[in-house]
Order: sequence, then structure tokens, then C-alpha cells
Amino acid sequence: MPEELNKDQPVNDENETTESIAIEPVIPKVRSQFLAVLKIRNFMIFSLSQSVSLFGDKLDYMALLAMIAFFANKLGWQSARAISYLSLIITLPTILFGPLAGVLVDRWNRLKVLIFCDSCRTILVAFIPFIIIKTANLYLVYLISFTVFLFGLFFNTARLSIIPNLVAKRRLLAANSFMNFVGRISTFLGMFFGGLIVDWQIWHRIGIRYSWSAGFYIDSLSYCVSVLGLVIIAAKTKVFRVNLEQIPEQSQPLSRSPVFSAAQAQEKKMIDELRLAYQYIRKTPQVLFVFASIILMVIIGASAFVLLVPIIQSPTSKMGFGVGTKGVGFVAAVGSIGLVLSSMSYGIIGHRISKRMTILISFIVLGVIAALIPLFNSFYALLPLAFIAGLFLSPVFIAQDTILHEIVPEAIRGRIFSTREWLLNLSFGVSCLLVGELTNFFSKQHLLYVAGSLIVIISTTYIILLRKHSNWIPNKK
Repeated sequence: MPEELNKDQPVNDENETTESIAIEPVIPKVRSQFLAVLKIRNFMIFSLSQSVSLFGDKLDYMALLAMIAFFANKLGWQSARAISYLSLIITLPTILFGPLAGVLVDRWNRLKVLIFCDSCRTILVAFIPFIIIKTANLYLVYLISFTVFLFGLFFNTARLSIIPNLVAKRRLLAANSFMNFVGRISTFLGMFFGGLIVDWQIWHRIGIRYSWSAGFYIDSLSYCVSVLGLVIIAAKTKVFRVNLEQIPEQSQPLSRSPVFSAAQAQEKKMIDELRLAYQYIRKTPQVLFVFASIILMVIIGASAFVLLVPIIQSPTSKMGFGVGTKGVGFVAAVGSIGLVLSSMSYGIIGHRISKRMTILISFIVLGVIAALIPLFNSFYALLPLAFIAGLFLSPVFIAQDTILHEIVPEAIRGRIFSTREWLLNLSFGVSCLLVGELTNFFSKQHLLYVAGSLIVIISTTYIILLRKHSNWIPNKK
């Protein structure tokens, strides 16, 4: 893979000047920050094409589940075990290669990384139906899925790292908010319509024998849309090189060496680059705060996944709500509405609020909701709580991304984001396993209450300490 995408000047400079002059006198400054990003051509092409790709990602996941259910019925597969293996396959690339992906993406041209990864995913996903129909070998599908998600790891690392190259620094909060907004809509549509698409019998009329295979074909098409958008950006954008003066000497991109030569030296330098990224995280309070907040986010996610889902599914005789899996989908849909609304609104008003306070207050609200759920016996009482949880969850993701975009230098941005994804996936898997084991000794309701209370106590304590020691974290924006 080729050279580094650069930061000598923002990709959007040609659009940035005229757009801000045009709109800022007309509407309040805070709102103009959000509306301004909608007029940045490259950013809009990027965000909309990626929303189509994300829709395809969710559709692909639904197609995999439908495929497993089909062959479980036809060939006697154990669907529960097959799905558990699939869940492992999805997270395994990040756990194994997360930090390495950041090192490599920091060396390469990020636009070309995005185009290459989605081009490969286009081909691989389209071949899944052909391979499984011809061989009925689920392990081959696992292998392809692992490769698809491995390309997805590099793609997501480059995608997160490239946003500051598309908008000016003062637009980052609005840009992340809009990206989060369209991403939430795509996720909701992918999950909601995915189940309909993979079961739609109309596919038989146009020559697609198995309806679930249509999900893979549409996903492949969505990656094509992503590639097309990225090619348009690349064709109209200069390829910038990293300003080496801004990079610590130890972390400068490595000069190319002949193939198979100096392998040991390359490995050592790669380890050194990772060590530099970890030192940067440890010594930079703003970044360390973001990584610490991931632990709270994981507690919330693991509790919802392991504890709340069974509570919704379980019959009332077992202290559940008794609404089955459809109830889980309904709660997720209501929560997604909150996610979408807060993604848009936070981009408009978020400039007025400290980002770290936004994260901490959101965690307090989410913790209170988790602690309150065991006190309700009605499923319908859970719905407004799910909506409120969605409202306060999006600002957490947006604020975290914006802090990293504002603070982290271009040269190590990929490593920081890939390390964050690695920590998130690894801690989520460990937390789910731990919470699942604790259910052998405590009820799900008690564990949910304890998890929520723990989040509230930690977040409140941190706010109190911040008020007493205002220099703990210098970023007050």
C-alpha cells in the first residue's frame, strides 16, 4: 500500500471559505457550525456513501443469520452454536490485529486503504452465497467472513482517521455528529429492513433461488457505492503527504526496504510505534479520559447484552417481561429513535457544552436507567427508558471521537483509533463472559442494578474531582 495521506492542508479548503461566509450571518453561529458541514462536497460524498456501506454491513449480518437458520433446518446444524461462532468471528480480527492495523494505516494513503478494502469486500461478500450453496461448508463461510471483517477493521480505522482531513478543526464536532446521525439511521434501516429483505419471496421471481442470498448481493452493491464515492473524492483531491516536522522522530513512516529484507528491524520498529502510541495515551489526559470512559461504556453494553435481553425475552414466571425476541427488536427500535434524534441535536448544541462533562453526565443518566429497570414489571415502562438511553448514548460516541480528532496528531491517529477499537472489543468480550458467569450466583435484576449504580458512582466521583481539581484534564472545550 502506498504513501501516507497528509495534512498539509484540509481536503475541504476549497469549499470551507465560501460556505461559512454564506451562512453564518443568516443563522446563529452554533447552528451554522452544523449546517456548514452539509455544504462541504467531499465530506457529504464521504458520509453518504459510508452510510450506504453501513446499511449493507447490517444487512450482511442479517443474511448470515438467515443463512445459518436455513441450513440448520435443512442439514441439521446447531444454530445456537453456529451463531456463537459467528459472533467470535466478527470480533476476532479486531482483537488479533487491532493495534497492528493502526500502525499500518498511519503509514499508508488512507483514501487508497478505504478504496482497496471496500473493493475486496465487494468481491468476497458476493461469493458467499455461491460457496455455501456449492459446498454447504460453514467453515469456509467463517473464513470468508473473518477476511471480510479483517478488511473492515482496516477500513474503519482509516475511515475514523480521515475525517479531520475532510473538514476544518472547528467543524469536527458537527462532522462527527452528522456522521453519527446518518450512521444510526443506516443501522436502524439495516436491522429493521434486513429481516424483511432476507425473507422476501419476490427474489425467486428474478432468479435468486434462496432469498437470504439477496442480502449478500445487496451488501456487495453497497460496497460498490462506497468505492464509487471514495474514487470521486480521490479524483478531485490532491494526495497530501504527512508533515514530517509534526511527527516524533521515532514514529516517522519507515522507508521502504526490499521484500523479505530487514524483517526483524521492521518488526522492532512496529513494536516501537505501538509503544509510542501507548505512551501518548498514558501521558495525554484528554485521550486517557476517552479510553477510561470506554470501560464505563463496556459495562453498559455488556449489561444490556447479557442481562437486559434475557429479561425482556424471559416469561413473567421467571421475572422477565415475557415478550420474546420481538420485544428485544422493539426496544432496540425505540432506542434507535433516541440515537438518531440526539445525533442531530448534539451537533447543533454540543459546542456549548464541555465534551468530557457531556460524557460523564450521559453515563450518569444511563447508569440510573440501568438501575431503574429492575424496579419495573411492565414492558411498556421500559420503552421510554430505552428512548432516553438512546438520547444520551449518541453524545458519548460523538464527544469521544471529537476529542480524539482534536487532540491526536495526524501521524498516530490510526494507531489511537485502532487501539480504542481493540480495547472496546476485548473488554466487551471479557465483560460479557464475566457478567454471564455472575448470573450463576446472582439474579439478572440484581446485577443490572449493581452495574447501573457502579456507573453512577464512578461518573459522579469523577465530576466531583474535576470540580475540585480543574487541571486534571486541561481540555475544557
